Amino acid sequence: MVQNLVALAIYGAMAVGLAVAALHLLRSWRAGNRLSRDGLRATARCTYLQVFDGGVSLHFEYEVKGVTYCSESSIVSVTGTAPGQEMVILYDPARPSLANAEECVSGNRFHLVASLAAAVVAVLLAGYTAVGLAAVAL
Repeated sequence: MVQNLVALAIYGAMAVGLAVAALHLLRSWRAGNRLSRDGLRATARCTYLQVFDGGVSLHFEYEVKGVTYCSESSIVSVTGTAPGQEMVILYDPARPSLANAEECVSGNRFHLVASLAAAVVAVLLAGYTAVGLAAVAL
């Protein structure tokens, strides 16, 4: 019985983690959608690349109305941009500090699909955990 409770606790924790990941991905998708719809184009200078296992994040500087901003892109799998090169970004005119590389905004659909997949798995795990806890309680 203790083993069942431990397994159910692990499944429950996984469900919560996946739900949080789904919400984060959904927020990223919405932000990218807003930038692609309302964002203004600007030229930025890539300052450095941050390499991850699954891709690269571009760090860049840009200027809007005389104010210089520093930002970081979403993670992309491949980029042709190197430090020191100019790149095209989209920034939010209402909040110019919010920006992303144009190449990242165009590939934003992944966030929506990943968000939905994580949410489905989280719901399935939560349901399995609830049924398991009900069975243990009886």
